[in-house]
Amino acid sequence: MSETLRIRACRTLIACALLLPMTAAVAQVQSGRVVGTIYDPNKAVIPAAAITVTNTSTNVTQKAVSGSQGDYVVTPVNPGTYNISVKANGFETMVRTGIEIQVGQIAREDFNMQIGASSSTVEVTGAPPLLNTDTATVGQVVTNTQIVNLPLNGRGFFQLAQLTPGAALLPATGNSVPIRPESIDGNTISGIRGSALSFLLDGVDISEQHQGGTFIQTSIDALQEFSVQQNPYSAEFNRGGGFFNATTKSGTNHIHGDLFEFLRNDALDARNFFALNREPLKRNQFGGTLGGPLSIPHLYSGKNRTFFFGSYEGQRLRQGLVENSVVPTAAQRNGDFSAPGLNKIFDPTTTTSGTNPTRAQFEYNGTPNIIPPDELSTQAQFLNKYIPLPNTNSGTFSYNPTQSIDLDQFTLRFDDQINASNRLFLRWSFDNNRESDPNSSPLLGTAPLHSQGEDIAVGLTTNIGTNMVSEVRAHYLFSRIRLNAFLQGQDINNEAGVAGFEDTLRPGTGGSFPDYSWSGYGGISGSAFDQRPKGQNRKVWEPTWNLTIIRGKNTIKFGALVRYYQWLGYDSEQYVGVWTMSGINTQNPASPTGTGDAFADWMLGYPANVQRAYPANFFGGQNAYYQFFGQDDFRLSSRLTLNLGLRYEYTPWLSPYKNQMGTFDPSQAKPIIVSGHGDTVDLTSQYAAPVAYQHFGQYIQTSHQAGIPYNITATDRTQFAPRIGFSWQPLGDNTVFRGGYGIFYEPENGNRDNYNILPYKLAETAFNTANAVPNRTLADFFLGAPLGTSTTQPTIASSPVHLKMGYDQHWSFDVQQQLTKTMVADIGYVGNHGVHLQGSQDLNDPPAGPGAVASRRPYPIFGGITLFSSEIGTTYNSLQAKIDERLHNGLTFLAAYTWSKFMQSNPSPALGGNNGYEKSIAQFNIPQNFAFSMSYELPFGKNKQFMNHPGRLMDAALGGWQVQNITVLRSGLPFTPIISRDVANTGVGSQRPIQIGSGKAQHPTLSKWFNQSAFEVPAQYTYGTSKAFILEGDMYRQYDVSVFKSFQITEGTNMQFRAEFFNLPNVTSFNPPSFSANSTAAPSATIDTASGAKILSTSTNPRQIQFALKYYF
Repeated sequence: MSETLRIRACRTLIACALLLPMTAAVAQVQSGRVVGTIYDPNKAVIPAAAITVTNTSTNVTQKAVSGSQGDYVVTPVNPGTYNISVKANGFETMVRTGIEIQVGQIAREDFNMQIGASSSTVEVTGAPPLLNTDTATVGQVVTNTQIVNLPLNGRGFFQLAQLTPGAALLPATGNSVPIRPESIDGNTISGIRGSALSFLLDGVDISEQHQGGTFIQTSIDALQEFSVQQNPYSAEFNRGGGFFNATTKSGTNHIHGDLFEFLRNDALDARNFFALNREPLKRNQFGGTLGGPLSIPHLYSGKNRTFFFGSYEGQRLRQGLVENSVVPTAAQRNGDFSAPGLNKIFDPTTTTSGTNPTRAQFEYNGTPNIIPPDELSTQAQFLNKYIPLPNTNSGTFSYNPTQSIDLDQFTLRFDDQINASNRLFLRWSFDNNRESDPNSSPLLGTAPLHSQGEDIAVGLTTNIGTNMVSEVRAHYLFSRIRLNAFLQGQDINNEAGVAGFEDTLRPGTGGSFPDYSWSGYGGISGSAFDQRPKGQNRKVWEPTWNLTIIRGKNTIKFGALVRYYQWLGYDSEQYVGVWTMSGINTQNPASPTGTGDAFADWMLGYPANVQRAYPANFFGGQNAYYQFFGQDDFRLSSRLTLNLGLRYEYTPWLSPYKNQMGTFDPSQAKPIIVSGHGDTVDLTSQYAAPVAYQHFGQYIQTSHQAGIPYNITATDRTQFAPRIGFSWQPLGDNTVFRGGYGIFYEPENGNRDNYNILPYKLAETAFNTANAVPNRTLADFFLGAPLGTSTTQPTIASSPVHLKMGYDQHWSFDVQQQLTKTMVADIGYVGNHGVHLQGSQDLNDPPAGPGAVASRRPYPIFGGITLFSSEIGTTYNSLQAKIDERLHNGLTFLAAYTWSKFMQSNPSPALGGNNGYEKSIAQFNIPQNFAFSMSYELPFGKNKQFMNHPGRLMDAALGGWQVQNITVLRSGLPFTPIISRDVANTGVGSQRPIQIGSGKAQHPTLSKWFNQSAFEVPAQYTYGTSKAFILEGDMYRQYDVSVFKSFQITEGTNMQFRAEFFNLPNVTSFNPPSFSANSTAAPSATIDTASGAKILSTSTNPRQIQFALKYYF
């Protein structure tokens, strides 16, 4: 933590301590609140009534007194089951039992008192409050029963978010390994991007703000409840407005726990659609929980006061993945492209000069489309041994590489009722994950990965008198990831005779496998985990203060938060090369349609472009930000509640680690400006810095010299976030109208603090000139020039000095209707508008045209100049509906449906060749989304509707059966039609075609999912006009079922046997064309290659069966 950040943080801590006279807490965002009004028989309010809320598991009590208007508030109340008693002079004492409080819930419990002596007690069983009458928040609570019982493939609780209207999750989400950032970004909740979602555990934020996702994940057996909240209109919430909110269990007055083992292997599984054989699978998940009073015999009894809870879960997984890709045939590896269906290939060495060049088609011994053997590249022939041959009838290569995962998860929690006014909690969570991940080529082996995450959280809640509650909490969060590359230490380039990748580009690493991509074919990536050992460290320290004041009909809450965040990583970049073959060097420039083949380019040794870079030491950033809020929940009448709040966020942009951040300002004599407190550029942090400064130092100055902030970008001080909501019951107790509006600021993502600025990063991309005789080859693509010489045209990144922080505007209106005592329906409109969201564009994008790309760039001494920007906009509109049956005759179910449209203003340089923006369908637009979950206890056996007095054997056979299911049906992912080559000659490998039809196939097949003939390749040196994400992939289908049988062993102990079936009917759902099962890229498909419309992977697993035993005590 820098000295400046320490001073600022300390000042803020002192100021908050002085301004807010609090003693501490577990935040209400993870707890609930009980509110209500006390009435006499004539509906007149009763002031000064004594309310006691008692946790039935711990006997811990919380007290309140009704105000002059008869209203009371008890807060914060942890999720659980409670009894509520009310005493008032001249009235009988009333006790309501069995009140369930859910995570984040505001539960209304009104009492109608009867005249009589207070020594007389009336006890009634409470019904769960179904309507949300005191808040406009849109969301869904998943109860402990659902968490533990619903079938979850991998036992990852984030999967349950898909039961929420508006939630669209990628199939891989919720895996049981600690979620790494890249696995969450594709998920959206009502138009909120994955990188802006928040993850709360026991009220503390475990989100990874840099890239999205979480630092840690907890065993589902350790969780009490879980909710997904979208549009939470309380000013207490920050980030983008979508929250995963979970609470861990705490101990009770009795020793309770469980032991479990979940076992799965491939013996009963089905085969993946694209696999030749059933994928191997062995998965063991085992562990247990234990909780109770913390007591020391003869010294201390924790009953009714001090409690502990511990959880452990281990996983040992060995699973076969499905890799299916288009690969070149044996004939193509020998230069023979004469097979039917392949494009014509032309000899680039015969390219004519002039504005309309032509080429001669290859032929050998009178047969067209064969490259003469003496023209084949020896380097390509050597490297072909790493490319597998086809092994399926469809011409693809399919195999099942084995991935291994060893995961251990620990949770330990303590709760203590210090006295009548103070409650303390402490939690420690730890994940340790070791895995070995395979490459798409079986010849590259595996790469190891080791990740750890740890969180320590503490909170203290203090009641100050009868109308004030102070809450303080703090937590420290740390994570680390270490991983290696494929074929680490092997110098592939040197073995193949490839020059341009000197030892200076790989100090201490010894080399590894490069990246190769061929348009229309599956690529081979040595950098799936980057091309050398890589690591990331992240730290968070976050204290928070809240103060709640109850004044009559107003529940007023103030709060302050300080968060220190540090992200450090070291990356390999492309120090052994990223090689791209597009087919442009074997196309006919005079008539490119139907000509050119990327693998033919490869066999000739003529890549389209190649990237190289120095490897990196640690880089990253850190900041401390400060947030304040005020919230007033005002019960205007017994039928109307207003939620009014304002949040202010002071969020400086990340400050760089060792000065590694900069901007590009062409108006300056030295246009590259890097962070620096003085006039000297720091050259100590990266391998590349001294070399880069030697050749480009004349263009570089420090931020001090340029008179701009040290962290380059000035802080946006206008981050005010108003929130307003209402709940109105004009038609009676069974109907509530709710609505609201709020602004939520998104966190800074990982683009801006990338160290890609001279002199800290030295990287370049070289190109073969399109439609000319190529002069750069596989053997020496950089023409003998070392990286860092004056001929290098380095790529750089730029962070602007003035940049708005992105935010989301949320609004909603819905109607809740209680249908029965246990069933509620909800239907409404939910909208979202993203403003100034973070993205990027190329400042040095050349116009389309002939000749060398560099000569047409605005700043020709540089390559691409990536400008970090805040110009992306999104709009989301939806109809959302759900029906929730809580519990009736052993049945609970939840049905959720969403009809929506998600639009985005996309930057087009990557696929369009200009710096404008286009309005298009968003990448994760899911127009139709339906989810259904159900749990049913069969009505047979002891205490059931049928056979409720069975004999012991009959009850063991027929009693205790339970069935659960999750069904999800949703529209397929959208994808973008592209052309495989750089027709505009701008250095962009894939561009847009011209659309002349809808693109939808009348009868889609796996080999022709969409109509490629509905698109044309643009004329040479022009751009296509087709928009992004205009085509749709296959519908997603998920049908999971579990069956339980419980056997009572003794009083208080039982054994449960489970059989769980994932994708029970073995229905196959497919990914978009050309999309790899393990890809995180935006889906796209080529219109000018034979395999461009071919489906290569599934979006769901084949049927898998899992058995489990759980022992409860």
